[in-house]
Amino acid sequence: MPGKMKDCSRPVIQLLSIIFSITALLRVSYVSADDPTEKVQIVTYSQDVRPLMEKHCVECHSGWFPDGGLRLDTIDAILRGGNSGPAIVPGAPDKGWLIYSLTTAGQRRMQMPPNGERLSQRQVNLIEQWIQHGAK
Repeated sequence: MPGKMKDCSRPVIQLLSIIFSITALLRVSYVSADDPTEKVQIVTYSQDVRPLMEKHCVECHSGWFPDGGLRLDTIDAILRGGNSGPAIVPGAPDKGWLIYSLTTAGQRRMQMPPNGERLSQRQVNLIEQWIQHGAK
């Protein structure tokens, strides 16, 4: 009887090992559809986006009367948007106002933040990736 249990458990253990390995690989990175050789970090709101918003945006975009009616201090508020419409459209970074206002050059009125340190291109790319992958 012990010999039979060992024989049955080997394929199960191998299958679980394969599933675990695949899950770990998917959690760490994915292959970009544009360039199959390019690996991109999975971006999360809590680890990547929220710290950027807290550093660069929430001074003006939080509280009872946020600039433009847009609060950027919670994910729900970001999804609701402000007076100008949606801040983001999950899956479509080019459809909401957030990425536009972070990248618009030459139009001082729209470029955010209006004062202080601007987000780097890498930081804007992180936010774009977060939006592109569903803004979760």
